[in-house]
Amino acid sequence: AVVSTQSTGDATGQDLEGMTRTVCKLLEGRHKPIYSKTMDLGDNLVVINTRKMVIPEKKVYWWYSGYASGHRHVYAKDFHLFRPTECLRLQVEFKLDKLFPQYVKDRMSRLYLFPDEDYPYAANISKVIEGPNNVYRSLADYTENDVANFVEAPDSRLREPKPLYEWDDLD
Repeated sequence: AVVSTQSTGDATGQDLEGMTRTVCKLLEGRHKPIYSKTMDLGDNLVVINTRKMVIPEKKVYWWYSGYASGHRHVYAKDFHLFRPTECLRLQVEFKLDKLFPQYVKDRMSRLYLFPDEDYPYAANISKVIEGPNNVYRSLADYTENDVANFVEAPDSRLREPKPLYEWDDLD
């Protein structure tokens, strides 16, 4: 028998794409040595603090009602303000393997998303997962010393033009 564990992950400072890859890997069971696409071997997963995730500014969710002028769209940044768990849920549902569609519903039923740190499954958690290593910090989290010693990239627009050949005269 395959044992399914209850894991928790913290989405604070994680980007949407990286967290989606981690969640899909655990829901599909790709981290287990006996992984097979034809079997549902994934774990139960609780993701907390989805309100504090980093959402890309240019990402757009759109849908079409089927009627004339029925195209609607919303930017992910705005959508995340009103429904902080839906961005991650939609991404995970889109990224799950569609080879066996009957598993998508089962895998999504094992995913529990909470916008804050309060969740009712704390007693059942057996493993804490690590998200991707690209945790973003806000400018307020940096010390004054870090800001003063920050290396600025040179602006390419301020370089002096160089002649292509020695006989070229730029004057």
